[in-house]
Amino acid sequence: MNAPVRTSLCGSAMYEWVTNPSCRDHWFGPGIPPRPMAQHTAGRAFDYPVAVNLRWAPKQQEGITFAELRAVADSYDLLRLAIETRKDEVEFCEWRIQGRDGKESRASKELQRDLMSPDREHTWHQWQRMLLEELLVTDATAIYARKTEGGDPFSLEVIDGTTIKRILDDTGRTPMEGPAYQQVLKGVVTANYERSELFYFPRNVRVNRIYGYSPVEQVVSTVNIALRRQAHQLSYYTEGSVPDSIFAVPSEWNSEQISEFQSHWNSLFGEGNIANRRGARFVPGGTTYINTKEAILKDQYDEWLARIICFAFSISPQALIPQMNRATAEVAEESSKSSGLEPIKNWLKGLMDRIISEVYLMPELEFCWLQKAAIKPTDQASIHAVYLDRGVLMPNEVRGEIRA
Repeated sequence: MNAPVRTSLCGSAMYEWVTNPSCRDHWFGPGIPPRPMAQHTAGRAFDYPVAVNLRWAPKQQEGITFAELRAVADSYDLLRLAIETRKDEVEFCEWRIQGRDGKESRASKELQRDLMSPDREHTWHQWQRMLLEELLVTDATAIYARKTEGGDPFSLEVIDGTTIKRILDDTGRTPMEGPAYQQVLKGVVTANYERSELFYFPRNVRVNRIYGYSPVEQVVSTVNIALRRQAHQLSYYTEGSVPDSIFAVPSEWNSEQISEFQSHWNSLFGEGNIANRRGARFVPGGTTYINTKEAILKDQYDEWLARIICFAFSISPQALIPQMNRATAEVAEESSKSSGLEPIKNWLKGLMDRIISEVYLMPELEFCWLQKAAIKPTDQASIHAVYLDRGVLMPNEVRGEIRA
């Protein structure tokens, strides 16, 4: 059988040549690709589990569960400090509602006033910290847009994102119409939410996963090591498998004499005689002191664990490691702000812009951050000196800026 004549191997010609039965006669040829068995699945996001919508528990088969993530975040003090530090940094940032043209209006000021207490219970900073807690620990941020009976926006309520189960359509994506999310309480599905009712907004989404991938989940193995190391260090002060010290008694002592002396020793230094435990005592017989406890409780590995935790949250570890020079510390601090704080601010801006557009129906307005990097007084003085020298500013104008 003769091979087909090929003039081009692009597009449909390439497919025709590959699927032609005569290709089987080619020496070490490419072979015939199998025919599609489900052509209607074209465009499916990923190979999701069969009947995934029938599973009640959120994040049931995606590694560590939501409950374990919360337990990890609350168990390791260094991890909790990193989370709270990042929340503090975002809380320090200022914001406002403005038009897309950068100008404020009456509508933007009224909306900004309403957002000072988004859920009508907590302040903006409290509401924001709850949102960031979900973002950093579970990456399952969920906001319920409650409305009045007349359909007007009433409040934006942060709910526990670990109780929210995503519903997937045939393509593996969130449905545009109808129920898009379900809330599971006490192991029972209690409510359906449409996309316009619930804003489920994870930050670190992946094409082959249903739920987000939080910074806490990224360092679970490191935290497990750190927790066991911390427990080992704690046992140094509370308990241990080896006595604090062992004394070698004279070889001619029998077991009864050793037991009698042990009882006498315990009576001197038991629980009721704490004051006698300090200092040293000498006993006859040429005893030898042997220390069985390790003196080092902290080494470079503790520093390494701290660096990993801080790196996961893009926080400078300079407060937890040996002192570095000033220039290096400043560079590390600025790098942590630019690489960690700004992406979170962008994520929060995207969320608020979507809420402003879809809940308050004001797409002409936007959420805008106003926080800028602080200028050191010495640097500001140098800038003012240059402006004065070149006549850009007058002395009274410089005084006004300083007072402001």
